Amino acid sequence: MTENINIFKVEYSWFEGEHQETLLGKAVEREEFEKDLLKAKEFAESLMGIEIQDQDYLGKGYHVDCLPEYYEQIIWFLTKKSGYVCCDFDKGISYDIDDPENKKIGVNKSEIKKEWTELKPA
Repeated sequence: MTENINIFKVEYSWFEGEHQETLLGKAVEREEFEKDLLKAKEFAESLMGIEIQDQDYLGKGYHVDCLPEYYEQIIWFLTKKSGYVCCDFDKGISYDIDDPENKKIGVNKSEIKKEWTELKPA
């Protein structure tokens, strides 16, 4: 029997509009995720003010001293130590399953594309 994987969104917003969010998936209930999130927070707090010498966290040798770094350490702990996986969701693509009359199943892909045009002064 396969367990259901639940998806949890973890995000932060910082000054000047900096924002990041990560979707994490694992076959756990919300209560267990919240316990794991608190463990990850405690881990990140334990790095505050400590310069890392012998071990690399996230491939960086810094201590946590600002929100983006604090967030990265929490995500690192949840994925590397607690078994969560990062999930990607592309809102611009959807797949439509159809049941046409010829008894074959149809699959149609819809994709939203954005065009960028450079504006030049007149």
